[in-house]
Amino acid sequence: MRTFGRFVLVASLVVLAACTQLAAPTLTPSGPVSLRVGQSVTFVAAPMPSGAVWSVDGVVGGNALVGTITAAGAYTAPARVPYGAVVEVTAADAAIPSRSVSAEVTVTANGTLYVLEQVIYVYGDMHAVDGNATPDRSFTLDGIGEKFYDMAIAPAADTAFISALTTSPMLFRVPSISTADGVVTTYTSFDDGGYEGPSGVVYDPIRDILYVRFIGGLLIYDGASTAPDGKLADREVSGAMLGGYVSNLDVRLALDAAGNRLFISRPNGTVGVYDDASTIDGEVLPDREFTVDTPTLDFLWGAAYDASRDELYLGDQRIGAAVYVVSDASTAEGAVEPSRVIGGATHPLGDPSMLSYDAANDRLVVVLTSGSPDGVAVFDDASSVDGDVAPTRVIAGAELPISYPFGGYLDPTQ
Repeated sequence: MRTFGRFVLVASLVVLAACTQLAAPTLTPSGPVSLRVGQSVTFVAAPMPSGAVWSVDGVVGGNALVGTITAAGAYTAPARVPYGAVVEVTAADAAIPSRSVSAEVTVTANGTLYVLEQVIYVYGDMHAVDGNATPDRSFTLDGIGEKFYDMAIAPAADTAFISALTTSPMLFRVPSISTADGVVTTYTSFDDGGYEGPSGVVYDPIRDILYVRFIGGLLIYDGASTAPDGKLADREVSGAMLGGYVSNLDVRLALDAAGNRLFISRPNGTVGVYDDASTIDGEVLPDREFTVDTPTLDFLWGAAYDASRDELYLGDQRIGAAVYVVSDASTAEGAVEPSRVIGGATHPLGDPSMLSYDAANDRLVVVLTSGSPDGVAVFDDASSVDGDVAPTRVIAGAELPISYPFGGYLDPTQ
């Protein structure tokens, strides 16, 4: 009888434990969630009777790069889009950390445009800017009296790399770029190896590498976002074998950071492709090259890469059909006919000098060196634009006093 009584008691305890076992926790909202930079959302995790420990991408409380979250579950997106754009918010039971639940948050931005002249003009909302718009701010570097040529940004460090046309030195690292205004006195310079004409500047945020194409050589700087004054190049790609890839002034660069692939565009319409770009050094030719096969090509000057679709945008300084789109750019070789051509006689583009592309917003910007007045053409839904099509918007007028601007940069992270 005692045995039977014990059995009943144990069975009852098992049933009671089963009835009181906590359900799997859930998050509200459950995700995926989309936020603009700086926006907030509050998550609720239940049931978690011991309270929740909140983290972002594994960091308790988050940080400035991935966004922060309070003990009450209020998540605030970072000031810039983090690399990859998607972060994971997790709530873990304070007493039993294995009881956790997560949601993905995609961080987006409207995009910030920098237009390069002797002054750099900044527009902070590329969703809205149009026409004769006053820049949100403008700045120049103290003591640099030349036109600025090209630019790239290291988002995680809020740092820009800016080249100037003829001054020496001619390549600069500018911190706190998101607030640069007026005359900027805090900046450092890179050693240019005695070269001139830094026409191509691109940055690899995965490996913290800066590529700069000068007349005579391609210089590669490791640890670029924290480089000290006078930073020497870590590698140099140069030599007679490279011919027009380094000898011509107006060569441009585009980068596929995830693929570790560098595109080097020559005015004659030939584009060289370096695979394993972070390792190239010495007198080494591109792994392959292709030529834009169109009878109307005049002078390529401007390149931008869409990694999500493997498309390379190339600007031709011929007035009219001025932007060529090359599909399967990472594997293109030989004579390649553009898959799309943007522009035409009805909607000409005035001599593009630089192109930038924002994949998250599918937006292409084209800096124009001729027009009435010079300005910037903006194409929304760029991946579907084809033919003699008007830009979505053109930024131009007395509020943007530019004359033959060499470059511009669209920062998609802010």
